[in-house]
Amino acid sequence: MIRTPPSTIASIYKYSHILSTPIIFAHSQHQFLAARLARSSVHYFTSKSIKPTTPIRNMATISSAIPISLEKTDAVYQKDGTLITHETTLSSLTPLSSFPEDVRGLFKAVSGGEKGEAEPWVVTVASTIFHAQGGGQPSDTGVIRLLKGEDGGNNDEGFTVHQVRKLPSTSTILHLVTPLSSSSTSSPNFLQTAKLHQSIDAEKRTLHSRLHTAGHALGLAISMLSQSGTLPSDLQDGKASHYPSTAFVEFTATAGGLIMSSHKDAIQAKVDELVAADYPVGIEVLSRAEAGARCIGGVDGADVGEEEGVRVVDLGGLGCYACGGTHVGKLGEIGRVVVRNIKRQKGVSKVGYDVV
Repeated sequence: MIRTPPSTIASIYKYSHILSTPIIFAHSQHQFLAARLARSSVHYFTSKSIKPTTPIRNMATISSAIPISLEKTDAVYQKDGTLITHETTLSSLTPLSSFPEDVRGLFKAVSGGEKGEAEPWVVTVASTIFHAQGGGQPSDTGVIRLLKGEDGGNNDEGFTVHQVRKLPSTSTILHLVTPLSSSSTSSPNFLQTAKLHQSIDAEKRTLHSRLHTAGHALGLAISMLSQSGTLPSDLQDGKASHYPSTAFVEFTATAGGLIMSSHKDAIQAKVDELVAADYPVGIEVLSRAEAGARCIGGVDGADVGEEEGVRVVDLGGLGCYACGGTHVGKLGEIGRVVVRNIKRQKGVSKVGYDVV
């Protein structure tokens, strides 16, 4: 069931015969429409039928506290990270303000429209190429437009996608958007169709993929140096972030081993060697047991989904990591991985890096 509570009701009528599932509008400013809706297949509720917006501290209660169905979103980007456009179907269109505080807190503040007057909305779709923030990788940005006509063309009705998040403990991906035009949320045309066209910022995706793969290549280089004795042998993978300008990988040690600043040249040389070899970067889905045995760092704490298995990224057969992010096809596509600095604090070694 699609649940859509827009703040304006001008778009309620004339679309119930097009969508395969009913849409629920949760808020009303026009009570006189109730009679018309009662004669259609549209499901309509006044705001009294919606649970109050209160903070969610236990994810077990989230399904009864948010205004949309928690349906699985097919994360197409995990199957083909090269896609920059995609056609999908609308599942829900909901004002961000309708969600509980804890869900709203997943997103940073965003203003839309030329005067900042447009209310942020949350769009869910059947499938998406927009990478949801997680695993140290930022979310994609881009545009979702209305598809119209049999020729598959699209128009200016749609939304700018600012942020994308996966709802914790679910397979539902939330797209935080603002309308491209004032008609996007008020025109019947947008809600009359389930067909949407997605396009991501390709330049940003490429940078994110390069940085993410670079982080794994750097981790592999450090792991190999640890095994060879150049670095302490007790190093273990820790946290990582692959954000532009602030990317890093961290390592802990079971016996207190640390990566010193004097190791920087050796690490740089090793990661340069791996990138120059242009090893292929492959995506596999393994059982949890196999992934735990093969993956550097194991799979504990990795948000990679396990419905069909654990998704891993393999670097030329030299090592693999449990990972849900996007990547380049070969290490040579990274460019150059530059080791910026090495810091140590409370037994943790933090290696900063960038790509050029």
